[in-house]
Amino acid sequence: METSHADTPASWQNQNRKMTESRLLNDLEARLEQLRADVTERPFVYLAIAFVAGLASWTFPVRLIFSAVMRVVSFLFGPAILLMGILKVKELLSVNVSRT
Repeated sequence: METSHADTPASWQNQNRKMTESRLLNDLEARLEQLRADVTERPFVYLAIAFVAGLASWTFPVRLIFSAVMRVVSFLFGPAILLMGILKVKELLSVNVSRT
């Protein structure tokens, strides 16, 4: 039995991906329209949200937050690498033991 190019799994994946992208794009457009309608209905609420966000970003500069996050990551990076090494050695030893 001969199959056409349209019946291959790769074309199904391509069609499925296009349908998913289209669905996501339509959902995004609908949400954007809803946000626009909300902003026109209640502009002062969104103005207050923008003001509080601006005040927070001015009061707590992003560089301080970024610096704190980087300190935590760098503090946890060493133990994480050590743990990964221990797990890899355990994996290698369990493979060698099971072969003998």
